Amino acid sequence: MKRPISLLLLLFFFYSYSQVSKRTAAIIKPLEKTRLFYSNDDKEIKKVEELLFNDARLAELVYLAEKGKNVHIKAVAIDVLAHKKEGEKMLDVFKKNLHSKEKLHYRGGCTVSEHLLSAYVFEGVSAGDNFSEKGKENLHREMVSIALNAQPINAELLEALIYDLPTDNDLYGKIRKLVIDTKSPILLVNLAKYKNPNDIDLIKSFGKQAYPAIEEFPDPAFLPMMKEHITDSSHFAFMFALSKFCGEEAKEIVIKAIEYNKKTNKGKDCGGDCLAFLYQQISMRKCTLYDAALADLWVTDKIISFDILDAYEKTHTKKETAKFLLDGFLKPGQAEIIAVNAYDMDHVEDYVSGEMTFDDNLRLAALLEKTKKISRETYEKGVRNSLQYLDDLDLNRFISKLKDNDAVLQHKDVLLDRVRNNENAYGALTIMDGLKMLKDEKLFSEGAVIIVSRKAEFEKFPVWKERYRNFIKENNIKG
Repeated sequence: MKRPISLLLLLFFFYSYSQVSKRTAAIIKPLEKTRLFYSNDDKEIKKVEELLFNDARLAELVYLAEKGKNVHIKAVAIDVLAHKKEGEKMLDVFKKNLHSKEKLHYRGGCTVSEHLLSAYVFEGVSAGDNFSEKGKENLHREMVSIALNAQPINAELLEALIYDLPTDNDLYGKIRKLVIDTKSPILLVNLAKYKNPNDIDLIKSFGKQAYPAIEEFPDPAFLPMMKEHITDSSHFAFMFALSKFCGEEAKEIVIKAIEYNKKTNKGKDCGGDCLAFLYQQISMRKCTLYDAALADLWVTDKIISFDILDAYEKTHTKKETAKFLLDGFLKPGQAEIIAVNAYDMDHVEDYVSGEMTFDDNLRLAALLEKTKKISRETYEKGVRNSLQYLDDLDLNRFISKLKDNDAVLQHKDVLLDRVRNNENAYGALTIMDGLKMLKDEKLFSEGAVIIVSRKAEFEKFPVWKERYRNFIKENNIKG
């Protein structure tokens, strides 16, 4: 019996090898080695793709896409089929991989994501301009239909295609049954798109996994459940769902969410950031019923967005707005100022490219500039408070962005006090950089005297010692 089995194995090997020419085998050889991830930017992969496009037969590409030695070879063959506009062949490859568990770790930019191979075929139709919009639509429709009618169902693949699953009334029953059978919270989101009141109890049964579905179907019937589970408000899925509501009952939950997160954030090492994220989640849909609760966070926690300040100005007198701003500025600590909501998809370009998005000092200077137009007195007190609580490294940047040295120089006592009492001498030298920008010789000299009086502290570390010497030398100070 051994001889026939050996012969069969030899024939199988010969058949498999014969599907690919020696030339094609040589082209894909570099992809046989182990790789951590797949990337279209990889020069070696791009070279293989280019050679396959020019030299490989169509039958070879289909064979490699279905039976390549590893997932990287399959992926590059799929990409070449797409470039060759072979939609029908890609459809065949999709069918063959319908129940495959094989996954591709794909790197795009700095991120690596995991794709089912069948989902990668689906996405390959969308990538670039290989197919017309109508062609893409037809191929996607066929692939989705195949995935929905597969026996057995590949739930993981359907979850990967969630944004492309249709919401046709004819498919409602099938989607609902899939949700019940698979218990998939991802497919539940697709069911929620039908906004059928008969699904409310089913959606609730998913507990905290239901929130993305509630975001799709924000029916008031879900609010009592959300009120009862206010501890979930520290998760963005809960807040994204809550932001879709805008009514008195939802407003109650928003206030409770703020109170709960204030308590849980105590002792967390995230400063105002924890509340700042919550703040943006609440305001992302611009429900004006929440404006008062968000404005209160300036007075209690020193967090404010320009949108909420603008809204406050419209509903209050100048005197009331000045007092409101002053109450926040007088609180200890640094202000957390939001220029653009990170979750507002309508302004995502502003968030990514906006000058103020990643510049705390520019945002603070902009808030003070707005304050100056409302009340000079509040502005001056705001400047003083800011100088007291800014990080050492931020002081000179803040002075540069504010562009109002006269206002800063009214608070020389604060600046000298920071040089004198800064917790470490090295930080005091950083503050001196800010004082130098003010071009006030007397102030700088007084600061330098304090630095010299702290000379012994610079002996602790060689870097500090060197920085002190450079400071003395550069500024011609007797030290």
